Amino acid sequence: MKKGFASALAIGLLGILAMPAAAQAMLTYRDRTGHVDIIIHIWKEELPSGAMVHSLMSDGDIHRVENDGSNETISYRFASPSRNTSYRAHREGNEIMIEGTLNGSPLSRRLPINAAIWMESVEWSLREYAMSGSPRPFLFWVLQPYEVKAYLLQAIGEPEENIIVNGHAQAAARVRVRPTGILAPFWSSLYWFRPSDGRFMRYEGVRGLPGTPKTVVELIDTGPDSP
Repeated sequence: MKKGFASALAIGLLGILAMPAAAQAMLTYRDRTGHVDIIIHIWKEELPSGAMVHSLMSDGDIHRVENDGSNETISYRFASPSRNTSYRAHREGNEIMIEGTLNGSPLSRRLPINAAIWMESVEWSLREYAMSGSPRPFLFWVLQPYEVKAYLLQAIGEPEENIIVNGHAQAAARVRVRPTGILAPFWSSLYWFRPSDGRFMRYEGVRGLPGTPKTVVELIDTGPDSP
């Protein structure tokens, strides 16, 4: 086991064992790209200002996204020991301010954005939109964690359908996410959410250049106390 991976896993496990009483049950997802699987544990910690969404990945990466009461991102912490990367990002007006380390080098950036909201935890923050059933495009910013670049995306509600999740048929609200502007016809990804409460169920998309295998993220465990 690589030293960086072991250290990150130890830190992550300590976080899980010390999970606050206000945290919700942990959800487990499988992220599969080609023949490579990554297991992701996600839980939400309630805060006076909103909530913190924690994601611990089996490759050692750790994400912590602080959202306000409307699921807009306030701050984001990302650590990837295998990439020697660790930084914090927060919004100031129409800029995302970033400080830390990227690939072993000091990182300090100011990324200009517009007034659209920042939603770093897309799987959580799109819940309300998915449950609304609205076909009207919804614009939001996302920070790509490895490139450390901000992208303006649009979510578009599509018809509800039945999907297979962990071997079981589920009704799901489907949302398509694509870039804005001239790039919109060339790339999109799909998210599925449970209509009753907006729980994220499945993702399909290509995270890379043409020829990159499709990635499928699927809910595989809801924890002992979570319906």
